[in-house]
Amino acid sequence: MQTTIPIDQVLSNPKKAQFICPYRAGTKTARLHQLLRPPKGITSPELATLLGWLPHTARSALTKLRKDGVAIDILPPSTGEHHARYRLSREV
Repeated sequence: MQTTIPIDQVLSNPKKAQFICPYRAGTKTARLHQLLRPPKGITSPELATLLGWLPHTARSALTKLRKDGVAIDILPPSTGEHHARYRLSREV
C-alpha cells in the first residue's frame, strides 16, 4: 500500500522509530533497507547511484521490499526536484 505524505509533515520532526533490518547483514537488500531509514527519504536515482544499480533495478528492489511486507512511504519531491522520495514507514 502506497502512502503519500504532505511536504509539511516530511520536514517535521517525526517520532524516533527503531528499525530492525529483516535481511542478512551485508546483502544488497540490507543496504537498500538502511538507505531508506532517514526521515527525509531518498529518490530512486539517488538509490541507483549509491548502490551502483541501474534506475529500473532500484525501482524493482523497492517493489520487492513492498512484496516482502516492508512498509514504504512515498513522499512528495523536495523543492526543485522531480522525483518522489521513499522512506521506511514511521507508522507502528
